[in-house]
Amino acid sequence: MGVERGIEGLRRILEGVRFPVSRDTLIDTALEAGADEEIVSALRAAPAAEYNEPNEVLRAVPLPDTEPGAHTESARARERDRHT
Repeated sequence: MGVERGIEGLRRILEGVRFPVSRDTLIDTALEAGADEEIVSALRAAPAAEYNEPNEVLRAVPLPDTEPGAHTESARARERDRHT
């Protein structure tokens, strides 16, 4: 059982995080929560820093707010599948 995808999934994961937190701890937490590859990849792409609040994480990760037109490969693949 996983979490929601994209930015909403990341928000759900962040609800259970105690801050401040490192990027590596966020990645571990996301994996334990069953996050998909899109979320995990976005966290890995974020700066290796200590984050003091959820909004800092949300600003640092390259996840689209909405899926259509998203820049990640997994989002583009899902979009292609919908149109074929």
